Amino acid sequence: MGLLDLFKPIQRKNWFLCYACLMQTNHRAEKSIFYYNGPPVPLMGRPLYPCPRCASTNTVSFLQLKEEGAKAQLWGLERIVRANPRSTFDIKPAEAKSAQQNPPEKPPVSS
Repeated sequence: MGLLDLFKPIQRKNWFLCYACLMQTNHRAEKSIFYYNGPPVPLMGRPLYPCPRCASTNTVSFLQLKEEGAKAQLWGLERIVRANPRSTFDIKPAEAKSAQQNPPEKPPVSS
């Protein structure tokens, strides 16, 4: 991350936070943010953006957060986006499905 990356604007309408992934990853925002530059999926007359990791539509764009006035949350999320390479958040649906099919193994529970 260079010094100029700190001042580069983020296209807020293309960055999303998935609340379902946030709950599944124990509130790790790095694993819950994704970049999506495609068209919305119409569901019940509303344009929704499904998460490529879990296919949940419980997502919110950074632009919506700004419009709602969640300045502190938006500031923290944008900081995470700037601190990590974009490839971290550019999730392909095929990659996400293979990760869901092969979840990490849990250690055996001894009685």
